[in-house]
Formats: sequence, C-alpha cells, structure tokens
Amino acid sequence: MKYVLAVLVLALAISCTVGLRLKDHDIHEPHLGPDNVTQYSGYITVNGSYDNGNHLFFWMFESRSNPKTDPLIIWLTGGPGCSSLMALFFENGPYTINNDLSLKINPYSWNSFANVIFVDQPAGTGFSYVDSTFDYVTSETQVAQDMYMFIQEFYQLYPKYSKLQLFILGESYAGHYVPAISYRIMQGNQNKDGPFNVPLVGLGIGNGWVDPAAQYPGYASWALQNDLINEAEYTADMAAIETCEGLIENAPWMVAFYECQLTVEAILAEVGVTVGYVPNPYNYKLACDNPPLCYDFSLADKYLAQPSVQQALGTTGHDWTECNMEVHTILMADWMTNLETVVPGLLNGQYRVLVYSGVLDFICNWAGGEMWTTEMPWNGQQQFNSTSYVDWHVSGQVAGQARSALNLTFLKVNNAGHMVPMDQPVNALDMLKRFLNNQPFN
Repeated sequence: MKYVLAVLVLALAISCTVGLRLKDHDIHEPHLGPDNVTQYSGYITVNGSYDNGNHLFFWMFESRSNPKTDPLIIWLTGGPGCSSLMALFFENGPYTINNDLSLKINPYSWNSFANVIFVDQPAGTGFSYVDSTFDYVTSETQVAQDMYMFIQEFYQLYPKYSKLQLFILGESYAGHYVPAISYRIMQGNQNKDGPFNVPLVGLGIGNGWVDPAAQYPGYASWALQNDLINEAEYTADMAAIETCEGLIENAPWMVAFYECQLTVEAILAEVGVTVGYVPNPYNYKLACDNPPLCYDFSLADKYLAQPSVQQALGTTGHDWTECNMEVHTILMADWMTNLETVVPGLLNGQYRVLVYSGVLDFICNWAGGEMWTTEMPWNGQQQFNSTSYVDWHVSGQVAGQARSALNLTFLKVNNAGHMVPMDQPVNALDMLKRFLNNQPFN
C-alpha cells in the first residue's frame, strides 16, 4: 500500500466541517508600478491555535483584459518556504525590477488575461508571519486548511471574485501544495464547509515534487537520456535508487531523505563531470554561480526592503526573505509524502490538470513527472498512457511536446528549466491561455 496513512490523515482532516470566521485583516491598494490595473495586498489571517493566527501575505493584480469575467489564478511558489514574489518579479508577474529599483512592465505577465493572486505561504514564507512558532505548519493537511480558509475569507472581503473560474497553479514544492489545496476545495464544496462554493476549474503543476517514490528514478533516467551519464553510472545509480525507494516505503522520513538525497547529489556530480562545470540543478546548461539558489534575486531583496514599498503593501515591520529556512526545516517531514494519491479524485471529479516541465531542469525533471503521471491510477490512465506525444507550436515554432487524455495534460517545455515562465515567457503565456480556455496543445 502506497502512503495509505498519509491519505487517511488527509481524508480525515478534510471530511470535517469547519466553521469559518472573518478575522482581522490588513488590506491595502498599493498602486505600485506602471501597470494600470487594480491591485490589492496585505494580510489575511487564518487558523492559529496558540495566538492570533497565521498571517498570509498576498499581492493581487487584476486582469489587463476583462477583470470582471476573466478567471482568477492563485500562484504558489515552492521551497518549501520560498516566496511567491520571486515568481512575481522574475517569472509570470506584471513587473520586472530595473537596477535603479524602478518597475518595468512584463508584457508576458499572466495577468494579461487573468486576475492573479501571489500568496506567500505556508505562514512564515516571504512577508507572511506567525504569532507563535507553534503555528508553523508541518503537513499538507495544514497547508490545505490554511489556504482553504484564505480563499473563503478572500471571497468575503471581495465577493466580486467569488463567481470567477478559479485555477490553482504553482511550481516545484507546490507539487505538494497544489493537489492538497485543490482536493481540500473539492471536499469543502461537497461538504459545504464554508459560506462560499469555490468555483475551482483546474490545477497546474510546474516542475513539481509530487510523488517521491515515482520521481527519484527519474534522476538517473533523465541524465541517461540527455547523455549526461553513461550506462555503468546509470546501473549503479538505479541500484542506489532502489534502496532509496525501499527506505521511503519502510524507514523514517529522515533516513529516507538522507539516503535518497545522497543519490541525487551523486548523479548531479556525475552530470557536472560531463558538462565540465558545477551545473545549476534548475537548468543544467547553466553554471551555478550563486549557490544555493544559483540565480541572483537580490533586486527583489532591495526593492522589497524599501520602507515606501512596505508601507504601500502593508508589510511595515515584517522583513521579506526569498526562502525562509525555518519554514523549510519544519515542513521537511512532509517531503516524502505522496500527493499523487489525491490527483485521481480530482481528475475523476472532472477538474482539469496540467503538469508541465521545462526539459532542462534536473531537480524536478520531466522524466520523474512523466513517471508519476503514467503510474497514477485513474479512469483515464489506459487512454493517457497509450497516447503519443504531439508537437506544441507557438508562432510557428515547436515549443514542446504534449500528451493528453480526457482532462489530464502532460507538457514538456523546450529550452526551459525549473522556472518555465522565466526561461520561456512567450511560450508559458501561450501554455496558460490554452489551459484556461481548455484548448488542445496540438
């Protein structure tokens, strides 16, 4: 049985009707930058057992097109513990940051035809904060519950958005967040947990960490297919991965995590020998010149540290961090949890699911993504697995390859690493448009 305990715990938690109450909030209309759209930012307070609760920061941008009817997207960055504002400024948000800390329009922002909310979660991430260290979340059950309450309370504050189609999207460790939150929404609608029926339509996972046992073999497979390791190395790596998978099934998470990550680091080192430099695990064709994230996000650090910006956003008194290692460490017991187990229920419930992967990413590579999506039992599994890849074209050029069946699509994005909208902004926007409008990729 695969992670039966984790699924039972999640199912038990989400089956209980939850009384929601609108708590104190601190909401602002920042009007930052040149984008001529309505913005909201600030804190929505959720849960919290020991003090006043968990204060989740968000920054919303209305659609540049038709905000009254365009869908609503909630974007979540992974980590765990990394801020969604990094995606806002470096991937799919309305702005990039100039060297003088002024803001420049991103013409490929995802608010081109959608209302987009960037949320710093779990509590403690980015600008979000907790009143007590006991309120840090330790499981996807708590992640899902906090975000379910966030959405309900957001709708109470802004009921004009409560009828718009909702999509939950995220990348990396959000491969855990997105399925858990989406499943909580589905159960909440069925049980009428909150004052609002949440109009969830679909979920998207980019280079996501979803099913560890299925994805660990992807490291060796991906490296071999890219001619970055040889057959002898592949054989040795797969033997180590078999040990890793056994530990995931039977050992404490700390033991499994330690042994599995040693194998991942060994494969990455083998890749480094082949390419002749220390590879960026998020895009192996780049050198990692700025560890540990390998990218320079310092402009965001400087911009968000400005008192005038914090006053506009409503975050005065709270420092922003790219990735909060306390949040990361506390949630690490969740690392080996398998969230693939809730995806079949969402698919069978007719929610759209998009799983996309930049092909240059090592750390959550497309081979592992293909493995968990093909191994997943659902009512369209046989049809999905018998479907061949087709080329996806953007502006007459091949942007990637897609396979789809019923309401599931797996998409490989060419010339992109872990952060697809950063590496391929034009193609990422086309991907989003097709997903929101339920258009095929062929």
